[in-house]
Amino acid sequence: MTETAKIYELPKTTLQDIPCVLRSIADEMEAGNYGITQGMAIVIEDENGYIRTFGAGHADYYRAMALFHFGIENLLAKRGRDFMI
Repeated sequence: MTETAKIYELPKTTLQDIPCVLRSIADEMEAGNYGITQGMAIVIEDENGYIRTFGAGHADYYRAMALFHFGIENLLAKRGRDFMI
């Protein structure tokens, strides 16, 4: 009996390619993979350790702080795909 080899496509990028990861997340959001996205909070660190934070959607100042807090809890619990570091 002859087995047919399966061909798997390797990822074109890694989690180290931050702009590509952000584009992929945006594609997944537009595809509805996260339901109807209401808000988002992002932290960016540059090579000098400078931190920038952004809130988007319904994430005003206080909501963005809450999203960061819930994100920290999620990282500590290492739940699902949300823990990708």
